[in-house]
Amino acid sequence: MRASAVRRLSTLAAGVGLTLSAAFTAATPASAAAITCREAGGSLYVTATSAPVRTTYYQTGRVVDTVHRGDRLNFTKSCTNSKGNLWYWVDKTYGVHDGWIYSGNAARI
Repeated sequence: MRASAVRRLSTLAAGVGLTLSAAFTAATPASAAAITCREAGGSLYVTATSAPVRTTYYQTGRVVDTVHRGDRLNFTKSCTNSKGNLWYWVDKTYGVHDGWIYSGNAARI
């Protein structure tokens, strides 16, 4: 192959690569926040009159249990979802179904 043909193909490939990378970059919104989780345990008490325990760390998760003001909970993990909300994974230590509780409904002891 001639050197000029190789240069043209290299230029074409570089142009296509730049176009594809620009398309992939545009597909990821700049405002999307990362989900971060920590393996950390402790105790919580419920501060809300009643609070749902959910299957996911989003408000849209199915409710698996309801806890009430003053209830004590054990948590083993915490996650901040893509909306920036902190949730705790609570377990069955105090008779509650395993699931996620929003930090706005509970306080750490």
